[in-house]
Amino acid sequence: MTGQVAVGLVGVLAVAAIVYGVGVASAKYDLADVGAWLSARSKGAVVHVNGPAAKVDGKTAVVPQMRGHRIRVVQDGATVLVIDLDTGVVSRLDPAQLKVDTSRPLGAGLQVLAAAGRAYTVDSAKGLVQQIDPVTLVPAGASATLPAPLGQAGIDGRGALWVPVPSKGQVAPFAAGRLQTPVSVGKAGDSLALTIAAGDPVVTDSTAATATVVKPSGTRLTVALPTTVRRAGAGGVLAPPATTGTTVPLLVPGTGSLVTVDTGTGRYTSARLALPKHRYQPPQMLGAKVYIPDETAGSLLVYDAAANRFEAPVPVTGRPSTLEVFVRDGLLWANDPSGPRAVVIDDRGGRKRIDKYRDRVPGGPKRHAIPTPGGQGAPPPLRAPQSPPPPRPGQPPTAPSNLTVTPGSGTMRVDFQPAQGEGITGYVLKGAAAGLSVAPRAIAANAGAYTFTVKGGSCGTEYRFRVAVRYRDARGRTGERVSQAGDPVRPCVTPGAPRGLTAQAASGGARLAWTAPAGAGTTGYKIAWDGALTGSATATGTSATLAQVATNGSYTFTVAATNAAGAGTGTSITAKLAGPAVKYPVQNNGKSYGYLYSTPNATSGTEIGSMFDNNGTKVPVNCQVQGVKYTHPKDSSLTGAMYVNITYGGKTGYVIGYLVDTPGAWTSYAGPPVWKCGP
Repeated sequence: MTGQVAVGLVGVLAVAAIVYGVGVASAKYDLADVGAWLSARSKGAVVHVNGPAAKVDGKTAVVPQMRGHRIRVVQDGATVLVIDLDTGVVSRLDPAQLKVDTSRPLGAGLQVLAAAGRAYTVDSAKGLVQQIDPVTLVPAGASATLPAPLGQAGIDGRGALWVPVPSKGQVAPFAAGRLQTPVSVGKAGDSLALTIAAGDPVVTDSTAATATVVKPSGTRLTVALPTTVRRAGAGGVLAPPATTGTTVPLLVPGTGSLVTVDTGTGRYTSARLALPKHRYQPPQMLGAKVYIPDETAGSLLVYDAAANRFEAPVPVTGRPSTLEVFVRDGLLWANDPSGPRAVVIDDRGGRKRIDKYRDRVPGGPKRHAIPTPGGQGAPPPLRAPQSPPPPRPGQPPTAPSNLTVTPGSGTMRVDFQPAQGEGITGYVLKGAAAGLSVAPRAIAANAGAYTFTVKGGSCGTEYRFRVAVRYRDARGRTGERVSQAGDPVRPCVTPGAPRGLTAQAASGGARLAWTAPAGAGTTGYKIAWDGALTGSATATGTSATLAQVATNGSYTFTVAATNAAGAGTGTSITAKLAGPAVKYPVQNNGKSYGYLYSTPNATSGTEIGSMFDNNGTKVPVNCQVQGVKYTHPKDSSLTGAMYVNITYGGKTGYVIGYLVDTPGAWTSYAGPPVWKCGP
């Protein structure tokens, strides 16, 4: 537990909550429900801000020792945890009384998470995972160990912790006080990023350019992303830790690509944006707009995904600074933890500035306002990334920008922002190879809708397109300027779920059959099962016989359709299977007795029937099983522990294996068509 939770230590750091302006500990304030707690690093404090009003309505100086330290706030309903990232001290804030009621040194460098009524710590370097009580901050149950190093974890909508394990290419769930079965989402060593989208884990594998959605049922949806995702660099794509909806925005730092993935349907759209080479944080999405934290400029870049254009950036500090950006209660918050400034944005794009140092609030001393470093003036206006100054008169127009590609079933859509300048006569699509058709063939200068639709092509091939603007200059000469290439795109989408899945026992193993999903083309199927046995297989048609599944018992089978765009959501069925009885002749029973037992035990088991001098008689064999070792009293070569379950004389029981001529050596399993007996 070293570095995880220090319990019972003598001389633990005493942490005192200082609540300014509150005379008694029982003083209670009704803080706005639609709000958020924001850190104020230079004051060693956190403030509560009313979202709609953008006003501070509560303030608490957490601990004097935190002044100037890096502070992070984790908030989940009534659970508000303040983490000192420099010392590892975690404090629980009572929002009703504006005071800290618990503090514990959990250890520097830990991930501390709280959501869905649960709290956890994750030691990425040591691979330790621990659930803690969100009120007392003490361990709740035993810790678990995973192969280090671990990725940024998250808590799903049911309170389970999910931890990326890059060295295994897996994401591991931790629930009910123990590790659950890990889920494979890539290959060992792949770069993994976890997002909790609408309560479900989504893992982006930058190395393989895939996004895998793990559904509550255990089924998975895998989306093949544009291969440019692999150019994200050593840190992988920038993915938000959580989204309130099913759409996950991904920023590829190496290319400026913004990929928005609908984790409900498996569809995505990819826009190649002209971003400056700045330092960015993971994008956040609110409504149809994506907000990209630009820490070099101290602002938020605003991209309207529906209109495929940038809006004016939102200044937060107007200077290089670390930004904390998150979505909560339908509002987007951008906070400068080291200064007084913050911004709150609603789902319509309306924005309000926040002064965190405002005084005369519950929890704050009633005195003159604290001076704001750098003055109260607003930072100078910022320019949208894709808006270069218009060309001077007589110069060619700018090239089209913001190429956005969207795959469809047999189609590829290309949207773009028009050029700026004079003499524009229209636009054409470049890069349409033989066999592809483009509609329209050209787009007029002032068409209003700037979209090309490409039909045809192969799902197994990625295509890249450019858009050229055609113009005529003042002398009547014609020319064209071509945009940068958009991200690669396929003319297919992730297939839907198979229909009508059935499962039954057959002589060759479990027999599955299903109907292909409608719509998107399917090239194959992934099959997985668990229960009496666990395994996986693939198929190209709409049926499969699984020779690996030849043990009696209950199974859950899942079949998912695949193509080059990914693997769709699986269809599952649970069935109790028992192999069919197959007749084989009796042997080694001439002028002697062979006994049936209630259990596979010929040494001391209970006899329930017998056979006499019946060599060659065919008996129904139901299954085989290993039991108690037996040696024939007159022939030591007839020694073994394999039994067959047969039906004879109206009774069903076990006989030692040498009495029935099943395929192969009687001391080992015959395999299909003879199934193993289940538990």
